[in-house]
Amino acid sequence: MKRLLLIVLTVMMISVGLFANGGSEKTDSDSPVTITYWHLWGGSRTELIDQLISRYTELHPNVIIEPTFTPPNELQKKVVQAAGTGTLPDVVQIHTGWYSSLMPETTLTNLDEYLKGDNIVIEDILVAAEAERCYFNGSVYSLPNVNAGAQGLFFYNKDLMLKAGLDPVADAPSDWESFMEVSRTLVEKLNDDELNVIAWDPYQMAGQPATIIFSYGAGFPTVSDDGKTSRFNDPGILATAKAFEEYVDTVYGRFGGYKALLEWNSRVAGADTGAAQVQAFINEGQAFYVSGSWTIGQVKSGNSDMDFGIIPVPGFNGPHGGTAKNGWSYAISNNSEQKQAAYDFLKFITIDPAGNGAFCIAQGRPCPISSVNNDPAYSAMGDMWTNLVASMNTDIVPTAPDINQDALKPWLRDVPNRRIAGESIEDIYASIHAQYQDYLDDLYN
Repeated sequence: MKRLLLIVLTVMMISVGLFANGGSEKTDSDSPVTITYWHLWGGSRTELIDQLISRYTELHPNVIIEPTFTPPNELQKKVVQAAGTGTLPDVVQIHTGWYSSLMPETTLTNLDEYLKGDNIVIEDILVAAEAERCYFNGSVYSLPNVNAGAQGLFFYNKDLMLKAGLDPVADAPSDWESFMEVSRTLVEKLNDDELNVIAWDPYQMAGQPATIIFSYGAGFPTVSDDGKTSRFNDPGILATAKAFEEYVDTVYGRFGGYKALLEWNSRVAGADTGAAQVQAFINEGQAFYVSGSWTIGQVKSGNSDMDFGIIPVPGFNGPHGGTAKNGWSYAISNNSEQKQAAYDFLKFITIDPAGNGAFCIAQGRPCPISSVNNDPAYSAMGDMWTNLVASMNTDIVPTAPDINQDALKPWLRDVPNRRIAGESIEDIYASIHAQYQDYLDDLYN
């Protein structure tokens, strides 16, 4: 808490020059204003959201923020439906990949005049890619909450590598072949007859669905650019599934392959949602973990003594990161009855270092605000920060990343059971393609 207080004080000092006309000053009006606010930050981020709101209301004592948390897998449908019925809250968290289905020009507030009135040029404040994704048809309709990059990062436990006789730096996998070899060594050295420590499970749904990350890295998106058509029947995605089959056979064959991994998941991994999803990793039951930059905060809060590293995902044809073209942002409902107050709050949670800057720094994740990424709190991360930035700049994920990945998780999670039952991987992925297309048709229609 002391460290967070120092961070908040530092970024508040940085923000004074940028927001003299808005985000960080108290309102002159004494009339109470209530702002409704939807977000998806649960789990370990709940406290950070509470602190964010508390800091804002201290600066604006006449403002009441009414937050509503919605899990990520439910938010898209909730937001799209609310936009269609004109019932969005004053400030709403969106994914900029939803622009095409939200019809921003009629459902969201055009922010151009508000920004102009405050002499704010977002290109002067935001990382270039983050500023770019604020626009729809030439106007700004949202401002970024967190950096859209780092969709696929490779976390690894340095202590487990040492215990297996590996060098945590020299032996950190750089491609698919070295990943399989290091994984096999880890599993052989750290287990006797029973599988207690795994390297990685391609169908464990903690973190991000590996099919999506590895397929994107190889150039095979699992959804069309407009987000409306499943591509799970693409030969490139089937090639990813077959590579996973080879990984399981090579690394876990002598323990029973998929059966051993399923048993390990039920006995060791436990919950795979929220902050609990990192338990197997932080408790040294799992050496490798594929997720995004938000996982840094989850790991640190779960095991502050853990020595872990971050590198680009070791892809099939070279290392792959994931700088997405769309990501989490905040917007204002076009039906809001207090747009100016909503706009002031919006600035604080997006482009104000005292607000969103502190929110990002506390998690050790990159910030859309360029100046914040120069904060000493990041450089203190050493190689981890360097590798994090390198991962984000490795590859560009296609225009419409799988923002519906939570819808896919149940179907992908069931792949091992279906393989054990004798179903072919071709048939399994064909059925996932059909289910996903039905989901997308229902969502957009």
